[in-house]
Amino acid sequence: MFTQGLCIVCVLFLFGVNSMSLKGPRITRYDPCGLGMIHFDKLKDKVWQGVLNLGILNTNGLNGIEIQIDFEKRIALFEATQNTTLSVKNNDRDYNIKIPSNVPKVYVFYIAVIETGVDVPIVKRFSINNRTLCDDTIKDSQNVNKFNVTKLNDTKYRHVCGRRSLDHTELTSVRTIARAGDWPWHAAIVVKERITNIDRYQCGGNIISTTAVLTAGHCVSKNGINVDAWRITILVGISNLTDLKQSGRQVHNAVQVILHPAFSDVQATADLAIIKVTSFRFTEYVQPVCIWGPVYDKSSLFGKEAIVVGFGTTEDNKLSDTLRSAYTIVQNDFTCIAYSPKLYTSLLNEFTFCAGYGPSSNVNPRNGDSGGGLVVATVQSDFSVSWFLRGIVSKCGVSPGHTQCDPKFYLVYTDVAPHYGWIYHNAGLQYSSNVL
Repeated sequence: MFTQGLCIVCVLFLFGVNSMSLKGPRITRYDPCGLGMIHFDKLKDKVWQGVLNLGILNTNGLNGIEIQIDFEKRIALFEATQNTTLSVKNNDRDYNIKIPSNVPKVYVFYIAVIETGVDVPIVKRFSINNRTLCDDTIKDSQNVNKFNVTKLNDTKYRHVCGRRSLDHTELTSVRTIARAGDWPWHAAIVVKERITNIDRYQCGGNIISTTAVLTAGHCVSKNGINVDAWRITILVGISNLTDLKQSGRQVHNAVQVILHPAFSDVQATADLAIIKVTSFRFTEYVQPVCIWGPVYDKSSLFGKEAIVVGFGTTEDNKLSDTLRSAYTIVQNDFTCIAYSPKLYTSLLNEFTFCAGYGPSSNVNPRNGDSGGGLVVATVQSDFSVSWFLRGIVSKCGVSPGHTQCDPKFYLVYTDVAPHYGWIYHNAGLQYSSNVL
């Protein structure tokens, strides 16, 4: 236990690569075709929990609902949460689920893969009320070429944000080493030291356009001294900082640093900066994330699950150069203030929010993860998921006598939504629909 009110604010402006504390087993999720309608969470070898998010459908006027799930291999289905009519065909591969009335918002069931040598319950076809949302044809179309939506005679390059190619969309694991392309918008910011001329990892960042990375302001400015653009290098398309041979790796020199005009060393309110480069090349490994805004009522975030990503230490606190990711939960301001009034009362306002699992947690970003993003999965009108950047890692709590961020404290994020206009203007973005 740590005494409330005795913590200090850690500005996170360190040159060491000290990152997430990720303890416990990996969490693996399978999202057929990257849909927000259905996903499977791995419970143990061959056993998965299936979740149908039926609440995103407009079920008014529907006389029940019919769901068809065809698996690639044999599946045993058991322990469904609602009364349904279930039929099975094709040697335990094709399942038809009928809910005659009172369609629930969430339908939970459990399955086991019963074929030798197979672990993931690959879905061949998924449909609701005879509308096919996932099949081999749809999967074949989910590639980076489809994300390019530039039209003939367009004067600016247009690209869909927040989407990943199929190989990195369907099967994702956290609390483990990420693959290059799993979080293709994450960038590593490297700064050249003035005296030694040595390049050192500084912070995380987020690709938001072909020429811009959004990061924390304190990553490029401290005590009124700004980092010159010529000292900054941006690494993208990687999952390892030191592996120079990763196929998706791109290295870009910064050409401009734009610090938010309201930036303050001690506050998280406008802890933002944009680093400009000449041009990223969007590939399977390098993609832009969407920006949440301009609406920014943060109360709708409370209780939502999100993902944070960063480079740094492993669960045994040994330095590592590998990219890792973790789930986190956005908290109500009052929850964080109640835990440590002295720390959070001064940091939380309409431009910031806090997230984390609280005192019992050992999963949280730490020093060195500054500038990285908190991203939220958002279901679009085509039922596919797009990832939206909502927060930038800004401030953390430190227990007395220590200098490292303590994962038992909630993390404070700069909310990007109130700064939507500033971000779009300086990143050279233009708004358009994100539905393919």
